[in-house]
Amino acid sequence: MKKAIKAFGALTMLCMLVVGPGQAQEALDERCTTTMENGCIDWTNGIAIAIGMGAPSSTSKNATQKNLTAIRAAKLDAARNILELVKGVNISSTTTVQNAMVENDSVNTTIQGRLFGLRSVGKPKYFSDGSIQVKLEAKLREVLPQNLVMGEEGAPMQWSPVEVPTAGSSLAPGSAYSGLIIDARGVDLAPAMSPKVYDPKGSEVYGSAFVDRSWAVQHGVVGYTKDVKAASENDRVRGNPAVIKAMEAKGANKSDLVISQADADTLRNMAQQQTFLRESRVMIVID
Repeated sequence: MKKAIKAFGALTMLCMLVVGPGQAQEALDERCTTTMENGCIDWTNGIAIAIGMGAPSSTSKNATQKNLTAIRAAKLDAARNILELVKGVNISSTTTVQNAMVENDSVNTTIQGRLFGLRSVGKPKYFSDGSIQVKLEAKLREVLPQNLVMGEEGAPMQWSPVEVPTAGSSLAPGSAYSGLIIDARGVDLAPAMSPKVYDPKGSEVYGSAFVDRSWAVQHGVVGYTKDVKAASENDRVRGNPAVIKAMEAKGANKSDLVISQADADTLRNMAQQQTFLRESRVMIVID
């Protein structure tokens, strides 16, 4: 019986050491906003994260060769997993990265070339069977071509009128703001590289067309987080950010937002005097 218990304990420890994709995601959840099958995406900082597992080549002649071949295989596996994550990223409310890669060979070649040229980060994990696990991180703004970062691929969204309350703006017209926080919890919003913000009539209030290109390429059009307090403490908007509520998510990918007409009108007036929209100082809070 004691031998059986010891064997069971050893098996349990082995299972804990061998990290599968699901367990790897759990370890990354603190950093990430969206979890997918092969990893996760930290939308606050625009980083895709995945792990890769590699086994040593059967033709390896010594321990050094085994380690080298296992690490090489793990990096390739991590790169493939990152690629799958990136393919699922929404560029806009009508286009995904995968759409763009299918439609444009140049985009496909560029993204794959940049991904498979990345190095793993952190220390590899070694397992008793000789296999090795590595972690790979890729900044979306560095992997994707600039036209995708700016949301310049894809057809315009087909608009249908939105009925929303006509409450007054929650913005104070005379105030100076360091940024904008849009509380989109409860509207089933999906993050995107280049979302747009509309008023109820379908007129665009904010998006890549309203942002200085150099700011958007360096920082992205928006940042995402799951908490209003965390958003207010983010360097992107830190200081005295305005906070407004989103009314609805729009578009095929549910990546665009509708805000009240009063908030939209106030933001348009502010944009003539203040720079926080032009400098993409916008955070969106999601579920």
